Amino acid sequence: MSKEFQLIRDVSPGSSGWTVKVVIAEKFSPRIAQKSPTKYQNLILMDTEGSMVQETLYGQNITAFQDELILGNTYLISNAMVKVTNAEYKAKYGEVQWTIS
Repeated sequence: MSKEFQLIRDVSPGSSGWTVKVVIAEKFSPRIAQKSPTKYQNLILMDTEGSMVQETLYGQNITAFQDELILGNTYLISNAMVKVTNAEYKAKYGEVQWTIS
């Protein structure tokens, strides 16, 4: 029996118990935040319908997932932190961003 997955559009802040099947569509180089010494890395994830969401890794998670999240590969992402994107840092895709840890 195949498992049912949600779509990116079905995941919102406060959602729980979800799993989305995604492809890493874009993977940007790590950067230092403008207003703090925090290092971050953005990835763009795409689901089976072609919807996209920005995912962000911070600090040590960049290194931890460096060899795990490969451009073009398919993954199951579950219960990442989902938050509305701060207007100052508008996400490229959609109104929310996911943080994986």
